[in-house]
Amino acid sequence: MPIYLPAPAHDPRGPDGQGWNRMSISWGAVFRAQCALRPLYATKLFESHDTRRAAWGGFGPCLRDGDCTTCPVIRPRRRLESFTERVLVRVLERDGRSEYHVMNRPEQGWASRSMTWRLDDLAVVDGWTWDGLHYDEHGRGFWLRATRSPEDFGLFGIYGSAPTREEETSP
Repeated sequence: MPIYLPAPAHDPRGPDGQGWNRMSISWGAVFRAQCALRPLYATKLFESHDTRRAAWGGFGPCLRDGDCTTCPVIRPRRRLESFTERVLVRVLERDGRSEYHVMNRPEQGWASRSMTWRLDDLAVVDGWTWDGLHYDEHGRGFWLRATRSPEDFGLFGIYGSAPTREEETSP
């Protein structure tokens, strides 16, 4: 699956085919390659979970010029565990940016406890996949669904990421 999304090629004829005008030159149409595992918007999270759908635009810049083997984005991933098969991630707009909160009890709205996650981490969290948008009186968000049952790794009643080798061997 493609993770490295190369920047679109420069066309000297410009976007309208008639050449670049001063407005577009001052804009500095310099595009960088992007990484499909670094979504900038919650709507791009769906593409991050299956990067075959990913297209350039809406992702953060590639940090290693396409050398994914040394990329810090592909690192040991944060674990998400839940007693339910689905979890709600609410989006809180604050100071012109979005915060992503994994809710403990979604039915209680913002009165429920939550854990703040980075969108980069939600894009690569193991054992969970995108499960649709959510809108209610408390705001917008999206659902994540567990891809494995708790019995797959002997954790009865807990959905989420498989334990790492270090966690399995530690006392």
